Amino acid sequence: MKRRRRPVYEPPSANGSHSQHDRFWFSDGNIVLRVEQTCFKIHRNKLMYSIVFADMLELPQPQDAENVDGCPLVAFSGDSVADWTVTLSWMYNRRWVCYSRSATFSIIAGALRISTKYEISDLRSWSKQQLLSRWPTNLLEMNSNAFPNAAEAIALARQLDVPEILPAAFYALSVQRWGGGGDGGNSHRILSPEDLRRVIVGREELEQHLVAILTCPIGESFTLCRECETVFQKWLVSRFLHSPYRSWLLRELKDILQEPRTELSPCSFCLSTFRQVVAKFIDELLHAIPRYFRL
Repeated sequence: MKRRRRPVYEPPSANGSHSQHDRFWFSDGNIVLRVEQTCFKIHRNKLMYSIVFADMLELPQPQDAENVDGCPLVAFSGDSVADWTVTLSWMYNRRWVCYSRSATFSIIAGALRISTKYEISDLRSWSKQQLLSRWPTNLLEMNSNAFPNAAEAIALARQLDVPEILPAAFYALSVQRWGGGGDGGNSHRILSPEDLRRVIVGREELEQHLVAILTCPIGESFTLCRECETVFQKWLVSRFLHSPYRSWLLRELKDILQEPRTELSPCSFCLSTFRQVVAKFIDELLHAIPRYFRL
């Protein structure tokens, strides 16, 4: 059986005092958490959301354990004040955290780190859902919200076991132009060498996929009249050849199916075939993307 990680009681620090957190220092609190150089005085019952803490608080306190403001002290290593501030915000006001539309990536990442480390299942579930809202398993649902922090999301997913977001995060990163000051500009500093190679290989595969569509858009399985086929091929070339997001083929194909462009309106004879061709493009690309990034 896997042993649960347990916070430890540490002796007093010899190199200076610790500050009280401005929000989470309650006069009637009955336990103090020390993270980095900051102390939180909170209520023990809030920690019961965590399986790790629920087990730990059943143990007798060591006789030589340090006390702060009359309360037992639990000191952490490897955690950040920012991550614990997010977690305590959730513990004290779950509705505000869970239903807030302003949850940034740093908030979500902090919640995921603490909830994973200390086994807070509800908070981990919320964090995963937030990540999936940005990097969905259905790549057709991906939008521009997937662009910021895509590299950080990949690193976080690797570290904290959220593989579901990887295809969308890799795809979002591959769509961006790294030299244009976008999120991709720092990706080489964040990704592991293996994942950086996956991005490079995946981009190359997507470019080849696009070339195949541009050079033979209809294929051998479908037939359009000559006029519709010519219009379709010219439009594909004009749309994707110089587009800054030309690898984001899924978005354009989805838009064509949902709202056919006037310049692409096929004749009545070709309409059904046209939609089948586009649907086939989408289906093939959806299945290919995880493979392109070696996932």
